[in-house]
Amino acid sequence: MSDQNVHHENIERASYEFGRLLRALPDALDLPSTAITEDQRKQLTAADCHAAEYTNTLLNGLESMGRVIYSASLNTRQTLELRDVAQVGILVTELAVQLQFLDEFRSAVAGRNIFTAMKGPRA
Repeated sequence: MSDQNVHHENIERASYEFGRLLRALPDALDLPSTAITEDQRKQLTAADCHAAEYTNTLLNGLESMGRVIYSASLNTRQTLELRDVAQVGILVTELAVQLQFLDEFRSAVAGRNIFTAMKGPRA
């Protein structure tokens, strides 16, 4: 990042860093009346970046998995086991749930208007 956000690190571990940043933020931060410090703004910005990176990782992985499953289904030497197909279905469902959470988080950050919310409530 251009402003050298100290909270935006280990981008190759976006899912872990995203969760770590969420745990570090105060519970009341989503309330519009809660003032946001500069450090909290940086944490939220870093969490938003990690959420975007995490989303891209999941989507790219799902796309690749789809190609692999498609290719495997055409393999006449070894057929797919129904149990394996069921497990992949469970995995895809779980990934969709994670993507929904990431999307809601990113919408909430954008809706909170973090950059102006730092000033706190207007009198």
